[in-house]
Amino acid sequence: MSIFGKFWARLLLAVALIGGSAPVSLAVDARTTNIYSLTATPLNDAPAFSELEGQITLLILFQPNCAWCPIQFQHAEDLQRNRAKWLQIAAVSRGGSAAQLLHELDRYKTPFPGYQSSPELLKALEYTPGTPCMYLIGKDGHLGQYTCGRKTEDELVRFLLGKLR
Repeated sequence: MSIFGKFWARLLLAVALIGGSAPVSLAVDARTTNIYSLTATPLNDAPAFSELEGQITLLILFQPNCAWCPIQFQHAEDLQRNRAKWLQIAAVSRGGSAAQLLHELDRYKTPFPGYQSSPELLKALEYTPGTPCMYLIGKDGHLGQYTCGRKTEDELVRFLLGKLR
């Protein structure tokens, strides 16, 4: 069978396995999308979102009135100060107005740049309904791994090492 024939055979098998009537998503794989090419509005004097590219970044997903977010931001700040000075950290919102988000960032007393996310950015981050969530983004802007729920400084170290999901 030719390569072309094998491709179509595999595609038909995949459609059959997921149920022929199910729609097939043609969306770009989130792990191959450059996260920094997506829309995010800078908050708290943050640089343009695209300027984060080129460094390993820990994105923290937060939202207004999140009880665990201030604690998570403190653990992330401790991680950066004590163990990972090389790590760039930024906050990305999950909902909320710019005024609400600025209030939250001020309440957290965060030194990290903050961004109001877009639907495209949230989709690419494979976000879950809760916060906080942390996303490790490579220098090339691709999503490496993510974890949700409050994490201690030690758990964040294990996450960076790929030993915590």
